[in-house]
Amino acid sequence: MKRVIIDTDPGIDDAAAIFLALASPELSVEAITTIYGNGPVEVCTANTLRILQAADRLDIPVYQGASKPLLRDPNPGWASQVHGADALGNTDFPLPADQSVTFHDRHAALEIIDRVLKSPGEITLLALGRMTNISLALSIEPRLAQAVAQIVLMGGAVSVPGNVSPVASANFYEDPEAGSILYSSGAPLVQVGLDVCDRVTISPSQLERIGRANSPTTRLLKAATPCLRSFYLRQGLLTETEGVRYNDIPPVAFVIDPSLFQTRDLYVAIETHSPLTRGQTVADRRNSSGQPPNATVCLEVDALRLTAWFTERITGYQPGDASG
Repeated sequence: MKRVIIDTDPGIDDAAAIFLALASPELSVEAITTIYGNGPVEVCTANTLRILQAADRLDIPVYQGASKPLLRDPNPGWASQVHGADALGNTDFPLPADQSVTFHDRHAALEIIDRVLKSPGEITLLALGRMTNISLALSIEPRLAQAVAQIVLMGGAVSVPGNVSPVASANFYEDPEAGSILYSSGAPLVQVGLDVCDRVTISPSQLERIGRANSPTTRLLKAATPCLRSFYLRQGLLTETEGVRYNDIPPVAFVIDPSLFQTRDLYVAIETHSPLTRGQTVADRRNSSGQPPNATVCLEVDALRLTAWFTERITGYQPGDASG
């Protein structure tokens, strides 16, 4: 089993990704750290507790992290168009009666440092949200870059357009400085960006199968997904004959089975200065800079195998299955 810490900002696609991780015997989810993004950090933390309650995994500790980007003001209004006012599809799922069971009053960055340094080479960080928590951890303790097994992140766009600007994905656009710290750290990075996420579409029949499973986890997904799908339809990013995209499931899938992806090792820099290209992942595909690669970049994906596999695991998961 691979030991993982999930850094996340739930978010509907984050919920799908967390459920996939919990339904996968290859992974041991040792902690979840929360970040602002799809909503204010307090909302994202509450949603994490809702997700863990649905999965019957309140044994997994949760640590709240940064409430804003390193140098900029947060922009919570944009994400509400995608994920709803509560960042979970306006579903109003209940919180655990005793939140103290799983929520711990310690900053996420400090917890990431302690857990990784206590087990060098053993823990993978799954960064599904803005990179602020992880950049803070790297800034406090640079040894983290050598101690972490891998940082697998959702973000970036190399050969496709961005989703919040012509060139940038949301996670880098909102805190490009955090992204720059991460890519300059020397940590082993895997970039799972829009190049592959844009190709991983859950079909209507797969959504129907997930709905029919009628477990606590699939009921949450079924209730939350229409809000996300409606946004994609309004933006012309899906057609009526397509289902939905959960952009955070490909990075989880990479940690479980990298053979689903085709990758290239590239030098990547994050644009921090230009208002026009803020947050762009500038990948040196011709080695013009002469810089050595600092990231493994996912460029192709076996989407049919991934979505079939996701559907099978989500519908087959029984709360309490995974031992962590």
